Amino acid sequence: MFKRFIHLSVCSWLLSMVSHGVQANVTATIDRNQITEFDLLTLTLRVTGDEPGTPDLTPVERDFEIVGQQSQQNSSISIINGQQTRRSYVDHVVTLRPKQLGNLMIPPITVGTERTDAIAISVVAQSKAVRERMQQILFFETLVDRSSVYVQGQLIYTVRLYYADSISGDFPAPPELESSIVEILEDEKRFETIVNNRRYYVLEKQYAIFPQQSGTIELKPETFIGTRGRGGLFSSRERVSAVSEGHRITVKPQPTTFSGRSWLPASAFSGEQEINLPDGLPKVGDPINRVIKLRGIGISESLMPEISLLEPPGARVYVDQPVTDEFSDARGLSAESSITAGIVPTEPGELILEEIRIPWWNTERDREEVIILPGRSIKVLPAALEANPFAQTVETVPASVGAAPDESLLLQLRIWQGLSLFLGLGWLFYFAAKREPGQPEKSVTTAPTSGFELGRLKKACQTNQPEGALASLREWQKDRFPSQLSLAQLTTQFPVLAAPLNQLELHLYGQSSGSTWQGDALLSAVMTIESQRPASKTPSSRLAPALNPG
Repeated sequence: MFKRFIHLSVCSWLLSMVSHGVQANVTATIDRNQITEFDLLTLTLRVTGDEPGTPDLTPVERDFEIVGQQSQQNSSISIINGQQTRRSYVDHVVTLRPKQLGNLMIPPITVGTERTDAIAISVVAQSKAVRERMQQILFFETLVDRSSVYVQGQLIYTVRLYYADSISGDFPAPPELESSIVEILEDEKRFETIVNNRRYYVLEKQYAIFPQQSGTIELKPETFIGTRGRGGLFSSRERVSAVSEGHRITVKPQPTTFSGRSWLPASAFSGEQEINLPDGLPKVGDPINRVIKLRGIGISESLMPEISLLEPPGARVYVDQPVTDEFSDARGLSAESSITAGIVPTEPGELILEEIRIPWWNTERDREEVIILPGRSIKVLPAALEANPFAQTVETVPASVGAAPDESLLLQLRIWQGLSLFLGLGWLFYFAAKREPGQPEKSVTTAPTSGFELGRLKKACQTNQPEGALASLREWQKDRFPSQLSLAQLTTQFPVLAAPLNQLELHLYGQSSGSTWQGDALLSAVMTIESQRPASKTPSSRLAPALNPG
């Protein structure tokens, strides 16, 4: 008897250990086994145990869309034969929407080390009577502005939900399309309308779709599942649904006849330019701004063309980054871009600005058109030399007008001129007689003189003054290399000057971000050229050979 008591105690202890172990007990239940394509299914997973774990719902997503999910912690107490038992569990409530009609299956779901049983679901089409009744309450309308579109062209897709009563639910998300860009055109619109003598509220959304490859795109039917009624203690809520028609769109490739460098489909496209000149005729070094503005309708800003300007002879071109903007209206997406080019003449004469041609494809007329921005011829004057601050002004006193010369003064002047000539000839003969015969004279070499002060260029570079440095650099070029018509030509002879000159001009005319210009590189290049430049040669001045007095 005692041994049997011990045996029962051990068994009870083992059962208690199993019931409180780490393994969980998992069950799966659904609210209905047959639903329509617009109904929502509620799946409840009840997990008991000390460590319930998290269910893996990945297998369910093959045939069902997970609309919502929440978890609830619960517990219960039961009394059997005077003994109190506490039981805790977690309910995972999952709301599912079927993806297709037919006999579907909720596969086994794994929680920890345990799995649920599979559950069969039958999904049937909504009856005609139910659909007609639902359409009196709400229905969808979807529109496309065209049945075919060019690759990277714009397709406008409009989705409208009509409802006649208080409806709650989520509006369908924007369409997800492979190899296409979908843009939301505007915020949702809400308005009222009359259909078949019945008033409806309308919720509308529009999308701009840009297919990125030719072929076809499928716009699947839009689906709305919600509830009707405001709810409350004494009112009931009815589940309602609506579905739209789908659309199949043909995407055409770029026409082989298009002549443009970059494919540019748009429903409208325009361009204009503005050429800003300095006051009067421009001179060498005066910046000329060419501003080009482009606008397209039915096009995204990513397709706005890039303008590449060639450098005309006798000038340098600095093109800033384009400024683009994108906006939407009833016609879809529109884009604008503004491009500013700084043109700096480097030689005097006639400056020719090139004509700009932009081919684009008119999707409304289905043909190629060309935007033409005309060129222009501009006369450029030589650069004005900067005044030399070190030059001294000599004041001249004009002679008196109408005063008669004094005859006595004229006589004295002639006497002094004759005496000076006689003394000069005498000195010349005396010097020649003193020289030894055959002794060569000493050559006298005069140093080359220059009207340019190199110190001004050095000071402008050392103090980082770009305007003064460029003016002094032009004077230096005209003084040292008069055969070169411009600084640009001088860089071909001395490449060491090219990079510093380009940095200087870019800072002055390229509309830079305002960074400080440093003149060390330019000064170093100038001093290198000065050291390589051959010294000027001046013929030696010699006195006439000594006369041999006979």
